[in-house]
Amino acid sequence: MQVTSRPSTITPNSYLPSVFTTVASHDVPVFFSRYPAGISVAAVDVEAAMHAIGELASTEGSRERRRARIRHTNPYGDPFAVCHCTAFPDRLVLLSSLVEVMWIHDDVTEEMDHTEACKAHAELAAILRLDIDPSSIDSNNNPRLKALAEVLRKTIDIDPAKAPAMIEMLKTYLATFDNVAGNFTRLEEYMPHRIANCGYWMSSYFIRWGMNMDLSDSDYASIEQYDIAMGNVLGLTNDYFSWHIEKDQETDRMRNAVMVLMKEHRVTAEAAKMMLLGIIVDEESRAAKLKEERLKSPTSQDILQYFEAIELYVGGSCYWHSTAPRYQIFE
Repeated sequence: MQVTSRPSTITPNSYLPSVFTTVASHDVPVFFSRYPAGISVAAVDVEAAMHAIGELASTEGSRERRRARIRHTNPYGDPFAVCHCTAFPDRLVLLSSLVEVMWIHDDVTEEMDHTEACKAHAELAAILRLDIDPSSIDSNNNPRLKALAEVLRKTIDIDPAKAPAMIEMLKTYLATFDNVAGNFTRLEEYMPHRIANCGYWMSSYFIRWGMNMDLSDSDYASIEQYDIAMGNVLGLTNDYFSWHIEKDQETDRMRNAVMVLMKEHRVTAEAAKMMLLGIIVDEESRAAKLKEERLKSPTSQDILQYFEAIELYVGGSCYWHSTAPRYQIFE
């Protein structure tokens, strides 16, 4: 794996588990995030798990299997091993497998008519039960159902106490990530939707679950605006890197800020992409200022740990996008 790494301490007083090494992300010419990136010590295990779940959740020769293989062939690191590098290895393999099923599902449904896609989301959501028994699932030509049931059962069993909240979070994701038909014409309307659509709330949850930590309601309320800013950065960064492979996609609901900015400001794609980069940098600055302000008040260890972990997630996302074959290969 072509990764330059160094010890995992991000700051002299890091609150993160020693389960990753940092990478020289700024050596990548197109990397632009202010945040660091790392890679899990369990990267090889994650890659093996992603191959297995990709085979289980898709059919041979399908577009979604081809995209999954491309997604997990980045020589600089698997997206989950990079973005969720702070997770304990056993939890990392499970959360990666769960999210990968959701990504494969998105690849399948993004080019469906919106009405048909919503039916598919509801079908997958029906699997999300505490009493799920994988042996009872008939895939009905939908391998994602069986794949989700199997990994969900393992994830419930490793942490039964957190399972109800996890299932509710996954149900919310499926109910909201694709709940708007048509296209957006204003960025201020698009950005709140894009946070859910890109899976940030799901990933934010799994950042905490992966480290077996909780944020109290009061703690989370005190950093909510920071989290929204980081979610904006994540979704818009994906849009920035994926524009050239999404611009000609056949869909009734394109989800890319470049197109939104083109429509809103009547500019070319090149101009809109440059505008988008500036907006991402501004959102990163806003998040940094919100964090700085929050640190002026008494701060729990959980919040400090979350700050570090979510910044590695967002920085890792930029690092992975800037190196991933998925964003250089036309399908």
